Amino acid sequence: MRKRLYRLISLNSYGFLVLFMLTIAGCQRSSSRKDIDSGIKIQIDRFEEDLFSISLYNMADSIDLLRQKYPDFFLLFTSKIIEIGNSEAEDISAGLIAFVSDFTIYRADKRVKEVFPSLGSLEGELSDVFGRYQLDFPEKQVPHIVTCISGFNQSIITADSLLVISLDKYLGSEDEFYTLLYPPVPEYLRQVMRPEKISPDAMLAWIITEFQYNPQTDNLLSQMIFNGRALYYVHHLMPDVPDTLLWGYTSRQMDFCHDYEKRMWEYLVENKKLFITDGFGINQFIMDAPFTKDFTQESPGRVVIWVGYRIVDSYMKKNRDVSIRDLLQETDYQKILNVSKYNP
Repeated sequence: MRKRLYRLISLNSYGFLVLFMLTIAGCQRSSSRKDIDSGIKIQIDRFEEDLFSISLYNMADSIDLLRQKYPDFFLLFTSKIIEIGNSEAEDISAGLIAFVSDFTIYRADKRVKEVFPSLGSLEGELSDVFGRYQLDFPEKQVPHIVTCISGFNQSIITADSLLVISLDKYLGSEDEFYTLLYPPVPEYLRQVMRPEKISPDAMLAWIITEFQYNPQTDNLLSQMIFNGRALYYVHHLMPDVPDTLLWGYTSRQMDFCHDYEKRMWEYLVENKKLFITDGFGINQFIMDAPFTKDFTQESPGRVVIWVGYRIVDSYMKKNRDVSIRDLLQETDYQKILNVSKYNP
């Protein structure tokens, strides 16, 4: 039996909370073939429906039922997501009551019910994508997927064999709920908080969990290529997803990426930014922001990860014998750059 272990690893710029990393295994490269039925059928368990259907007067008596139905998730939810303590504590029901009766959380639950009355479409999307994932990595497990209301914390949470989707982070970029929060959610964050972003975000979070960051040198270049590689594989699995949706950029921001790719690369090289190693300096380039500080205000945030994606794309095009497995197992990111012969 797999031991349940929840250990905080990282909180990355995409709003993913990664709590347990799995070891990497290999496989051969394959295409994202849509005509093959893998037999993968995703069924999503809606924890928020179970939790909010419990009467406040019956909460204490319902704890054991929640633990039984969600043996791997319930402890994660109470201790790491809403942070009310260990689920085994005697007073855990008081924390849950305070959470579900909070006025903002109560309203969030009502809005989630309106936006997501059913998850059948999402289950179909994730069944297709995880089916393609297993064509590339048949030895890898498909996660147990659970939805919740996190109180507007992380969008996606991964832990061991779990993939958790916080539905209150995907109500729609124009949903007035986000502007009524205090403080209001900034526009550059709201533009990715839409239902159609769930599947790309879920796959990105799972890929980052399964193929962890283990660089030979931790610098900006390594971060760029690691994150760009993960998005390259998401695009491989979901080839029909528009770039604006994959990246969470507007059409104008995508135009900036293409129009200024050469200038951005020249700036990074000439100013020796690729090899900075201090965390603060790296975060200024890869964390979510209205724009990337060293470029113009027309640039999107974390645009250097898009440059990393372009390096990976060049690497794969110039090395047709490199499999998806080879790509995801490579930890020498300088080698990927060198062999890519990237020259925008």
